[in-house]
Amino acid sequence: MRIKSLIWVALCMVTVGVYAQSNYPFNSLDMNMGNLSRLSDAKTRSISPENFTGEKGKGGMADPVRDKDQRNVANAHHAAKDLGKGWKVNPFIIVKPGET
Repeated sequence: MRIKSLIWVALCMVTVGVYAQSNYPFNSLDMNMGNLSRLSDAKTRSISPENFTGEKGKGGMADPVRDKDQRNVANAHHAAKDLGKGWKVNPFIIVKPGET
């Protein structure tokens, strides 16, 4: 009798979980152990020294010779100048206080 009760409770919990997942869309913003397996249709972008705007497909597009602005003066662009476009030539930038 006890096993039947436990099976019934487990079945109810699974049913509630499936119902909740199907009725509430997952946007991957509230990540926890309970929803790691869920797929999301969220779109993400990476903003980095190589891609300041986060534009799609523009990572690794920095040109070490052409893009020598003031932010990159103390950067590693001089070491990567022979690598060309497509390599990580801007590992960091210097942002001065008050600058965005």
